[in-house]
Amino acid sequence: MLFLTSLQRFFACFTLLAILLLLSNCGNQQKKDQVATEAAPSSQLPHVQEVAPNALLIVFEEPDPPPHTEQQASVSVTAAKSKHVVLQKKRPQVAIIIDDMGHHQILGERLLALELNLTYSFLPLAPFTATHAQIAHEKGSDILVHIPMEPKDPQWNPGEGALYLKDDKVLLRTKTEQLIGVVPHAIGANNHMGSLFSENREAMQTVLLTLLKKGFFYIDSFTTAQSKGLDEAQRLNIPTNRRHVFLDNDHDPKKICKQIKKLIQLAQKNGSAIGIGHPNKATLAALTQCNRELLATVDIVGAHNLVQ
Repeated sequence: MLFLTSLQRFFACFTLLAILLLLSNCGNQQKKDQVATEAAPSSQLPHVQEVAPNALLIVFEEPDPPPHTEQQASVSVTAAKSKHVVLQKKRPQVAIIIDDMGHHQILGERLLALELNLTYSFLPLAPFTATHAQIAHEKGSDILVHIPMEPKDPQWNPGEGALYLKDDKVLLRTKTEQLIGVVPHAIGANNHMGSLFSENREAMQTVLLTLLKKGFFYIDSFTTAQSKGLDEAQRLNIPTNRRHVFLDNDHDPKKICKQIKKLIQLAQKNGSAIGIGHPNKATLAALTQCNRELLATVDIVGAHNLVQ
């Protein structure tokens, strides 16, 4: 009996010692794993997407803009040229407008740094508009005011200070004066969204008369095939033209390059054409990749060269 008790005590002590040894090994392994993780290169660590502080959740353009046929485009180009005889240069002219400038600090600066004669259209109340417009001015680029206007779908917010059809003439005039007054060195304007607003001739007349007093030209972004902007500007003898190709409805550099080629082909056919792009990484990449091709086939000019 005494022998069994001694044996039981021996096994109990042995078991306790084994448990303590096991716990000690686990602790050492944890420390090794922690050190290895801290020393591991970033490529071996789990990917964590960086979130920019105070990220702006903004709808920059109306999704799924209505399609415009080549017939519509050619008619509008012909209409813009009907009042004047245009002397064609040796190479076709292309203007590329970058809309929605002023909301993206780093991306905006990289677009401004491109060695291309781009035209920059700034949202008036965006946080980096004044700073970036000054850079564009020092670069010698055309600067436009990107006037926010009411879209057809009420779920899309055109932004602070937008023009609405419910606004009376006095309010529309006041808003327009304020918007075009806060973008330094601006010489013209185009519409931001506005698929509903730009179809109303009376409302567009109020805006355009305000631009006329300032000596601005107007580029119709043509977010709707029924836009009255181009036609009304011509009627008021305001220098004008319209957008012919949206470059980056698809945020894919290869597809954007195809749109740029389409823009060039339209310019080769008609002598000139205007494209609109936006501040995003795909557009920046496409403009960089297609740079040589653009320079080799067309003259990239400021938008003011293509209004009449």
